[in-house]
Order: sequence, then structure tokens, then C-alpha cells
Amino acid sequence: MILTDLQIEGFRRFASPVRLDGLGPGLNVLSAPNEAGKSTLLAALKAVLMVRSSSKAKPVKDLQPYGGGAPHVAVSFTWKGMDCHLEKQFISKAFTRLILGSERFEGDQAEEALRNLLGLEEASKGEAAGLWSALLVGQGESFVQPDLNQTGQDSLRSCLEHGVDHATGGAAASAVLSRVRDRLHLLQTAKSGQPTGKYKQALEQEAQAQACLQDLQNRRTALEEDLAALDQARRALREQEDPERKAQDEAELLALRQLRDKLRVADAEEQAARAALATVTHTRNSICDEQERRQERRETQRKLEREAAEMQHDLQAVMQRTAQARQRYEESRTQREQAEQQQQAARQALLAVSRRVTVLQQRAALDRSRQTLHRAEAACTRLEQARAVLAALQVDEALIRRVRKAVREQDAAQAALNARATRLTVTLQPEAAGRVLLDGAACPQGEMVLTQAADVQVEGIGQFRITPAVKDYDEALAAADTARQQLQSVLHSAGCLSAEDAETLFEERRQAETRVAEARAAFVASLPTARDERDATFFEALATLRQDLSDQVAALEREQAAFEQDCQSSGLAGAPGGRAAQTATETVRSPEAESGVQTEQTEATLQAVQQKARLEEERAARIADEARQTERTEQAAYNAAQNLQDKAETALRQKQTERDQVGRELAVSAARESDDALAARAAETAQAQAQAEAHVQALKAGRETEQPLSVVETRIMRREQALENARASIARLREEIKERETRVRVAEGDGLDEKIAEAGRTASRLKLGCEGYERERAALALLDQTLSDAEKTQTERYLAPLVRTLQPAFSTVFPGASLEMDTGFGLCGLTRRTAEEFGKLSDGTREQIAVLVRLGFAELLHARQSPAILVLDDALSFSDSQRLELMFDVLADAATRFQILVLTCRAEAFGRLGGRPLSLRPIPQITERR
Repeated sequence: MILTDLQIEGFRRFASPVRLDGLGPGLNVLSAPNEAGKSTLLAALKAVLMVRSSSKAKPVKDLQPYGGGAPHVAVSFTWKGMDCHLEKQFISKAFTRLILGSERFEGDQAEEALRNLLGLEEASKGEAAGLWSALLVGQGESFVQPDLNQTGQDSLRSCLEHGVDHATGGAAASAVLSRVRDRLHLLQTAKSGQPTGKYKQALEQEAQAQACLQDLQNRRTALEEDLAALDQARRALREQEDPERKAQDEAELLALRQLRDKLRVADAEEQAARAALATVTHTRNSICDEQERRQERRETQRKLEREAAEMQHDLQAVMQRTAQARQRYEESRTQREQAEQQQQAARQALLAVSRRVTVLQQRAALDRSRQTLHRAEAACTRLEQARAVLAALQVDEALIRRVRKAVREQDAAQAALNARATRLTVTLQPEAAGRVLLDGAACPQGEMVLTQAADVQVEGIGQFRITPAVKDYDEALAAADTARQQLQSVLHSAGCLSAEDAETLFEERRQAETRVAEARAAFVASLPTARDERDATFFEALATLRQDLSDQVAALEREQAAFEQDCQSSGLAGAPGGRAAQTATETVRSPEAESGVQTEQTEATLQAVQQKARLEEERAARIADEARQTERTEQAAYNAAQNLQDKAETALRQKQTERDQVGRELAVSAARESDDALAARAAETAQAQAQAEAHVQALKAGRETEQPLSVVETRIMRREQALENARASIARLREEIKERETRVRVAEGDGLDEKIAEAGRTASRLKLGCEGYERERAALALLDQTLSDAEKTQTERYLAPLVRTLQPAFSTVFPGASLEMDTGFGLCGLTRRTAEEFGKLSDGTREQIAVLVRLGFAELLHARQSPAILVLDDALSFSDSQRLELMFDVLADAATRFQILVLTCRAEAFGRLGGRPLSLRPIPQITERR
């Protein structure tokens, strides 16, 4: 079976029709990125081959595109040389169409023919079951071995029996086993073995009969319990309603209440005595506390007086140290002020020298500005002269172009006229010179161009008139005259007599323009403030230079006047740096400095003077900093001493305040009650306390023989609760007797014994039927187990061909490995150096084995001449490069016998696989076969 075409529409992400191009025999590879639709293609192929078009199950509905629609699939293939076509549409307007060569099937007939062709059987929800489910390997399914259902296993057994001796009787045994299982499945389910069918119905009927019998027996038991409870309730009611018992209980309750009242009076007397004792005790304790407080205050007063005296002595010493620190601080402040005055004088001297240096620098800048202005004015004068010369020359570029154009036009007109004229060639003998005249003049020798009529006179011979036979003579002559007139007009406007004069004047103008450009460049170079190339900007910059020069002159005069005033008003000669300032002043006022003859020497002298003044100012600053540091140190010491003095004074005042406070408290206490009165009151309180304690002890001794009040109150509450419970019990018993009498009368009229006997006979009959079904089920289960064991033994015999089919591929990927298959046609172990369980192998190895097992199933179908293809969707994801190459070799070899489709998103890794490259191509609509 070879797929040749696959078209889908309305399948998940493919809402529009697409076609899988490039399908053919052998190995076919579709390399596409994630979410390109590879898994959708496989789902469509599974649906068209294994799902009925009429199915409405949820997996079929999940095939719809996101916007809804009817999934539509068409697949073309070849089978035994026939061209076949299968087409299905699901959900909406569902149909199935199958073409096998010349045969055509529709609807259910097409579904049946397809199942017969592929060896499939009907399963649940319209989906077919068989070996093909193991050959169409979806994404993620390649990691596990195929889980074959019964139909798939039967297909494999059929393939294996085709190659072994028919004497095994495998087909007949399978048929008997199938019939036994069909009969057994009428009594129990196939998967869980739970009862079903008639057996389940019989069990349910027996359970209902047993439940009915049990219900009747429960009702009879309840009736017996009601009769016994009714008799007991009547006896209890008679006991509760006994009048003698009630009178006795009320008398006991009254006696207890009288005893409680007596105990309450005694308890109140005892509490009053205890309260009086507590009051007297509290008063005595207060008096004792007051006496103790007065004693403590006297001791505290004496202690505070001693401490205050000691602190007064310490304060005197601290005040003496503070005075010494203050004196040192005043001396350091005076030294700091003197140092700052000297520093200020040195700074003034440095400022004076710096200002004079500034005057000299401004004077040098003024000289440079004057030179710059002089150069700019000279360049401006040269520029104006060059522009005046240029303005006098009128022959510019445009005018010379007009002159040249007129000359070219005149030469062209004359050349055209000469081209049409008659040519005269004259050759005279020496003796004939002067005897031949042309238009009254001596005739020249050589070739001449005659554009007009000419008269030739030969002395002694006669006169000849030559009229040129010029075609269009008048027009050519007029054109030549016009060109000549135009040239004369242009030359006249230029003030030139000839074209050569015009060229000469134009060359002079070009030279003048060059001189103007040079003068302008020199002018621009002399202007440091020019911003752009406009003439107005240049002259504005020149005016700015003049104004800046005036400003610099005024600034220099102001600075020099200020310097003279500072030198006259400041007495700097005696201060540090004063001699440097005086030297600077003399240097500036010297004739050389004023005349600018020795500016550089003057500046060097001033710089030396300025450096000396700066050194003196720095020395004075260091002395001032040292004085300030000394002042800060002495001030910190003085502040520390002052803080100590303040703290000592504060502590002394606090001690004195505490002493005075204690004295005032003692005075207030004595004024309120003297010590003698307080002692007398303490003695009286002690005597009253002793009397109160004796009274409390007497009351306590009198109550020791009496019952506690709490016990009596508890007994009263218990008696009252018992009476209340008795009244409630009487009401409850009367209601209970009434209800039970009603139930007994109803039950006695139902005939329970007759119903129980009838229900027992029905339950026994149904139980016998269930036991018959159970014996039949056990016999069938035993027969099924016996036949299954026989089939297993037979299967183990023909597993050898399956192992032989799988062994070459396994030997390629796992050299030297041997296989172990179970009866469910799964690989349960792999033996290389040692036996290895399948579940303990790595993920990559298990995936490779699962693919090889599916490849072996396809080989079996192909060997049986049954339709077989293998489709792998994103398989071999965990294979290393070496194993992947070996798997490629196995797939390529198998593809020579049947068709293999590989769908992958790993284009680089599967590029070495080779095979037919496939692609997805949109199409207008699915092509229908008629």
C-alpha cells in the first residue's frame, strides 16, 4: 500500500484546504517547524482510515477547526497495482466514499470494505480497532511500546500462523476460545469480571427478595421491642406518679431550704467579723508604714547633707580649673586675631600685585587688539580697491558667452556662404604681375572664394565678369549679414571693437575676481569674530573690533586708576608683602612699562613679585590657621571645664533640693500628727486587732460542726432538678405509651408472619437460580482459562517468527543483542552482556525499541501481503547522533519494502535521513474523484 496523495480541509488549524505534496514509495520526510500542522496531518490520516464518518464522539468533534466546520479528508493510494481513493467528511453532511480500482463504495458499504481491506474491527464510539493503531505513531506515543487490543493481537497471530505449520490448529482453538468468551461475557464483563446479563438480573432479584424478607423480619423485631418497651414504660409511669414518694421528696427539700437560711445568717456574721479584722489590720499596717517612712526620711536627710558638703568642696576645685582654662582661651583668641590681621594685610598686598599684573595683561591685550584692527582695516581697504577695479570691468561670464556665441554664429554663416560660393584659382607669370586686376585691384595669386560678382581685367586683353552660380545665395548672404550685425551689437554693448578685445577684458575681469577673493579671504582671516560669509557680517565684525578696542582702553584706564587709588589709600609698606606691592607699583610706573619697550621683562618682574607676595600670604595663612587651631583647642578645653562646672553646680543644686524636700516632708508629717500621738494610736490599733482576731476564731469554731453552705445549696439544686425531671419523665412516658400502643395496633393488623413465610419461599427460589448461573459461569471461566493457557503455549511457539522478523533491525541498532517477547507481543527484555528489563532502560533506548517493534509489525503485515505503512510523528527525540544514524539505516532499509512517513520539526538532525521531501501546499479545494 502506497499513499500518493493526502488532502484535508476543516481540520483543526487547517480551516482552508491543503495538500501534502511529494508522496511516493519508500521513505517520505516532512520537515516543518512546531505548530506547522504535522500532528494534524497524522490525526486526519487516523480519522480517514479508522473512524466512521457518522461518528459524533467527542474525539471527532475535537477535529473541527477553531471557527467550526466539517472536517474533510481525501487520501489516494495504490494497492496491488490498483489506484484507490478514500474520502470522508465528518459531523456536517457526513459521507464516506471508497474507490478500489473499478469498484466504488458509498456509506456503510465503504466503511465495511475499508475495514476488510485493512483488517480492522469495530470498536467503541465509531472507531476501528486493529494493528493499524500501532503503525500510526502520534507525537509522544513513540516512547512506549504499542498497547495492542484483542483485534491487534489476533491480526498478529494471523500473520504468524500464515508462516507456520497449519497442524498447530491455532485458528480452530482461537475460534473455540472466542465462542467460550462470548458465552462467558453473557454472564460477566470482559474487563472486570463483574456479573452481567441474566446472571446480574438474577442476583439483583435475589438481593431484592432478601431485602424484602429482612425488612419484614425487622418489622416483627420492632413489634416485639415495642411490646416490651410498652410494659416497662407503664411500670415506670406508676412509679413516677406515686403520691407518698412525691410528699417525701418535698418534705426533704423544705428541710434543706431551712438549713440553708440558717447557714447564710452564720456566714454573714463571720464575714462581718472578718471585715472588721481586715479594717483594723489595715489601719495598724498604715501606722507602721508611716513610722518606717519617717525614720527613712531622717536617715536620707542626714545622708544628703553629707553629700552636699562634699560636692561643694569639689565645685570649688572645678571653678578654679575653669578660670585657668578661660585665661588660656582669651590669650589664644588674641594671638588668632593678630595672625588674621597679618594674613589680611598679606592678602591685600597680593591683591594689589595681582591687580597690577591684570593692568599689564590688559595693556598687552590692548596692543594685540590694535594690531588686529590695523590688519583688518588694511585688508578691508585692499578689498574695497579690488572690488572697485572689478566693477570697472564689464565683460563678465554671461557677456563673454554672448560674444562667443555671436562669433560662432558668424563663422557658421560665413562657412555656409563659402561652401556655396565659386572658387577662383589664379596662377600668373612673373611678367604679368600688375597687368591683371580683380575688381580694380591687383589680382592675387592662389585660390579665392567668390561670393559676389567679380570683374577681372587683363591689360591688352579685355575685361571678364564672373558671376557665382550660388544656390540660395540671397538667403546665405542675408544670414551672414545678420550674424555680423549681431556680433557688432554684442561687441558694442561690451564696449569692445573686436572679439579679441572682449576676451582680453574677460581675462582681466577673472584676474580681478581672483584678487577680490584673495583680499576677501585676508579680510576674513583678520576678523576673529566673523560668524558667516556675508559682507555685512564682516563689516559688523570690524565695527565690533573698533568698539572692543575702545572698551579695552576705557577698562584699562579704570583699572589703572583703581590701582593708583588702592596704592595711595592703603598703607602696605609695613605689612607682610608691602615691599612686594611697592616694587610692583614702581615697576608699573617705570617709563619702560608705560612705553611698552620692555613689556616682557616687566611682566617677568611682576610675576616674581606676585610669587613672593603669594608666598608671604601663604605663610601668614599658615600662621593664622595654627592660631585658630590653638584657639579651638583652648576653647574646647574651656568648654569642657565649663561643662564640668555646670554639671557640678547642677548636681549640688539637685542634692540641696532633695535635702530641702525631705525636710519639708518631715515637717508636714509632724504637723499632721506628732510622733508621740502616732505611737499611741499604734498601741490602740494593736489591741483592737487582737480582739477582732479572737472574735473571728470564736465564730469559726462554732461553725466547724455544721455542714458547708455550698454542699447544702448543691443538695437543694439536685432535689429541685430531680422533681423537675420527674415531671418531665411523666409527660414523656405518657407520650411514649401512646405512640407504642398505636404502632402495636397497626402491626397486629398487617399479618407479618404470613408475609415473612411468603418472602422466605421467594428468596430460596431465586437463590437456587443464582447458584445455577454461578456454576455455569465458573465452568465457562475454567474453560476460558484452560483454552487461554493452551493459546499462550501455542503463541509462545510462533513468537519465534516475530523475533526473527525483529532481530535484524535490533542487531543493527544494538549489536549482539537478543530479544525476549511476551505473549502480549511486547518486548519485555533485552539481553546484551546481561539480561535487562525494558522498564529500566533509558528513555532514548526505550523509544528506539518501541519504534523497532512497530517496524517489525509493519514487516509482518507486508510479508502477509496486507496493507502496511508506518507513520512517525516527532519520534527519536532522545537519540544521540550515533544511534540516530543507525535508526536512519534501519528506516531506509525498511522503506525499500513498504512506505514510511516521517514527520519532524528537527530539519537539521533529520537532513541525513534522505528520502522524499514533502511539503504542505494550500489548494483551492479538495479534488473529488468521480
